[in-house]
Amino acid sequence: MSGVRPGGPAKCGARVRHPFIEGTSLTRRQTVACAEVLMSPSYLPSLVLREYLHTVATLHPQLREVLDFERPGAAAALAELAATVSEFDTDSTGRGDSYRRAQRDTLVRWTGMRQLLELAAPAGSEPVTLILDVLGGDGTVARAASSQSACFESKLAFITGDLSGHMVDKALAHGLPAVRQAAHFLFLRDASLDAVLLAYGTHHIPARQRPLAVGEAARVVRPGGRIVLHDFDESSPMAGFFAEVVHSHASGGHDYQHFSRAELASLFAQADLPVRIVDLYDPLIVRADTAQSACARIRDYVGDMYGVREFFATLSDDEVWRLLTHHFDHTGYLAALGGRDGIPARPVVYRADGQFVAEVPRMAIVAVATRAA
Repeated sequence: MSGVRPGGPAKCGARVRHPFIEGTSLTRRQTVACAEVLMSPSYLPSLVLREYLHTVATLHPQLREVLDFERPGAAAALAELAATVSEFDTDSTGRGDSYRRAQRDTLVRWTGMRQLLELAAPAGSEPVTLILDVLGGDGTVARAASSQSACFESKLAFITGDLSGHMVDKALAHGLPAVRQAAHFLFLRDASLDAVLLAYGTHHIPARQRPLAVGEAARVVRPGGRIVLHDFDESSPMAGFFAEVVHSHASGGHDYQHFSRAELASLFAQADLPVRIVDLYDPLIVRADTAQSACARIRDYVGDMYGVREFFATLSDDEVWRLLTHHFDHTGYLAALGGRDGIPARPVVYRADGQFVAEVPRMAIVAVATRAA
């Protein structure tokens, strides 16, 4: 478990000098803690904070320009990060390695990602839209969007954030601007971004911190900018899959509370942000040369993505497909929404463009808010 490396005893009135903390209004304890974090290896597995800041200034000056590690509370937030072990660090802490293995194919979730990005940067946006992906992992959304840049009228620039230092390390290794931070305390300047995306893991944010996360998104987005929050309704088949399969068979379990429409509305009302809630089709889609290969690819993707590969290995391929068909059956859910044309109610394999496509349906709920100009 990582933690803040203890320093020597601080003398009364002693002052630690460093450009990062010089001139800030910190207590002696905060100053010492801040200096320890600067020198500790626990900001990222590969870099102490001082080295990280130098790296970002050299390789990602746009990110360095908007970073704010001197805002009130930053020292405490850094110390909290140093003591945090995430289930997305490695497979020994949960499912970090397997999750990253799944994300090598960045386009499996592209259908939903594209819609989220269109909500964050609608037609008519600025020529370049700077988006913070709060729960960005190793940069899956940024990498997918880069490979599909022709889909958007404006150029999208990303800052990938994540609680896991291992994820941020990998994002940096992919050449992406990335920062390790918690959703409820962002190390970014006020009104410095065009849009904020909270997606693919928002249910991991503890309920008590969700109002803070929405408030932080509202703080860092510019007037007129968008905030987009994505999750799976607590009554959805996806939430059921997490509860009945992932929680039972993944090494770290999955004891997290999903969102409801009422909670989304309440969170944004507390932040004084008018919000609309939309239903978004967000399937898992893979392609292969044969139907069998397509089914095998979706099996491996779901197994790695959700940390249940070992469980799937105890089942035959037919049993895995029947399990997915059972848990991702959206017949009743879609009927409650009034139906959706063109959306399969259950997992399906079909031919398209000379390949076999395996598609697992998922419906998400998404809150979209615009900060008042």
